[in-house]
Amino acid sequence: MDILLKADSRGYIVNRESFNLEYKKNFQMGDSLLQYIKTLVGMANNKGGSIVFGINDSPHIPLGMTNNRFKEIDPAEIDRKIRDHFSQEINWKMEIVNAHNVELGVLSVEESYEKPVLCKKVKNGILREGAIYYRYRAETKEIEYAELKNILDKEREKERILWIKHIDKIATVGPRNVHLLDSYKGEVEIGNEKVIIDESILKQINFIKEGHFTEKDGAPTLKLIGNVSGVISKESTIPSDELYPLRTKDLQDSLCLNSYQMQSIIYKLKIKEKPKYHTAIANGRNTIHKYGKNLVDVLQKMLKRPDFLNICENEYSIYNKANTKSRKRKKKVRR
Repeated sequence: MDILLKADSRGYIVNRESFNLEYKKNFQMGDSLLQYIKTLVGMANNKGGSIVFGINDSPHIPLGMTNNRFKEIDPAEIDRKIRDHFSQEINWKMEIVNAHNVELGVLSVEESYEKPVLCKKVKNGILREGAIYYRYRAETKEIEYAELKNILDKEREKERILWIKHIDKIATVGPRNVHLLDSYKGEVEIGNEKVIIDESILKQINFIKEGHFTEKDGAPTLKLIGNVSGVISKESTIPSDELYPLRTKDLQDSLCLNSYQMQSIIYKLKIKEKPKYHTAIANGRNTIHKYGKNLVDVLQKMLKRPDFLNICENEYSIYNKANTKSRKRKKKVRR
């Protein structure tokens, strides 16, 4: 927990509830869980924050949790509810901490990189479709004009800075000499002009003709449409393979996982459905899956959650068994 809870001489917590802190006496399920998620999303739309369980309402005395629901809930259930009810994932965690001689449960969330996080489903009078929840001082409610304008202005500024960086790179070469590399599809259309390739990247890439697609010795591979007629010098190049530099094996090694564990996590989190982290380069019957470096940081944090890896492996095992049975049934039908 990032927030240090301080107590006065009477044992009362002096930290007040605020835009990044909320207290609850106990962790509950049902509609209460939706309320917690709503609060986490509101904090993510602001600057992040924590919900602390085991604190008496008034006065704020650390009594500790009096039930086991916080320990018993599967983090995957919270993840699922966030995915079901909101437009994107948020980076959250749960932990149990010992403070002031009692055990406290903590749900924490980081500020969302992409804002706003929107509600996409109505639920029990707690959530409204299309709503943007925002954490104000000691309360979570639908966002007001000033805060929404501030979020949108900042998102536009991020986009503007990104465009400036791209334009600066183009300016070093000159617009007539620039052709765009589509890193999402892994394709580059050349026509009669030259393609700009960084010499350091060129040494690592195997360009091959359409219909002759292979991946050997760990070399990143792109599909080539047309012919490469030249390479511009290192001083005037634009980096190409920046969005998705990692293959599955690279990702696996970065996280110190085996192949089965890696596939379990990819399945559980549906990573292949998220362009933010993944792209697939398809050529005939072959597909190369590539991943962004930002995914490593996300997975490192998730692997710190209790039983996260076990949950992924169990669900992947169930999926594989169901798939195996389905394939066997199809074979029998064909016979």
